[in-house]
Amino acid sequence: MNRSSSIFIWLAAFFGFLLPPVNAQVNLKAGYNISLADPGLNQVVKAFSSSQNYTSPFNQLSWMHGFEAGLRFKADIHAFEVTYQNAYQRLQAKGDHNDGTGPYSDKIRLGIQSGAIGYQVTGEVFGMGTDLQYQWYTSKVELFGAIEKFKYVQNMLALKCYLMFTLEGSGGIDAALQPYYVLPFDTYDLDPLSQYLSQEAGPSGKKWTRFGLSVLFYNGNK
Repeated sequence: MNRSSSIFIWLAAFFGFLLPPVNAQVNLKAGYNISLADPGLNQVVKAFSSSQNYTSPFNQLSWMHGFEAGLRFKADIHAFEVTYQNAYQRLQAKGDHNDGTGPYSDKIRLGIQSGAIGYQVTGEVFGMGTDLQYQWYTSKVELFGAIEKFKYVQNMLALKCYLMFTLEGSGGIDAALQPYYVLPFDTYDLDPLSQYLSQEAGPSGKKWTRFGLSVLFYNGNK
């Protein structure tokens, strides 16, 4: 069992004891999220692209997407949630060696994963909530001809605030739209990626804030 699975099982047990057994309702949730992203990373990628003879340079990082899943422990209008959220994007550049006889591609893979606990207040339609997230940012680079691949992971806490609009469904499944904002507690460190790509210090880091939207489905008694 990996670390993430152990954390979520422990938190699920904790919230199960926290809420009164008679009133508590347990809901599974799963869905998809998309978010706008601008951590200053594009400056590093653009500088590297300009130093290469690409036929198709790296595109800019502007959005990310991924899945979301978790448990909700609900009593009346109050609820506690345990959530795993993932956001991912791949940047790719293409080049050609020897005048068309040696096409190649370079890839940069970026991911944000988070485990969270949160509090939520919901009515029949409208609600709001906040999550305390433990995030781990992962960046991977695969360059054609490079001896070693690059991988860097940075961890930090973040606060996620969201609104919630519930659409009542049939068969015990409700849909929910959650526009959200994520505010990390620390800045994103661009130096490791910049030094690998261009062998110089990167621009000043800034917080990787995100505006996004989750489309979720809740299963179980409400």
